[in-house]
Amino acid sequence: MSREILWQICHKKEFSNRELKRIIVNMLREHGVNEKQVARELDISVHRAHNWYYKKTGMTALDLLWIMRKYDFVRHAVESSLLLEFH
Repeated sequence: MSREILWQICHKKEFSNRELKRIIVNMLREHGVNEKQVARELDISVHRAHNWYYKKTGMTALDLLWIMRKYDFVRHAVESSLLLEFH
């Protein structure tokens, strides 16, 4: 097995969009933010926010950017995890 293939196997990210969404939704819940509040503040449908909270539906990159823009605690968590990744 070549070194390049071994490196790819060892460093493969097993972190899916659904897992990221689950972590963010848990953070929102801890801060007392429910799906109706998220929908109202981000100007999206309640059905879409409900799917994040209660179904195995991932969120889009645009949704993540909107959430990071609206909620500082999510932005700080994402930024700190990115800083850890690059150091």
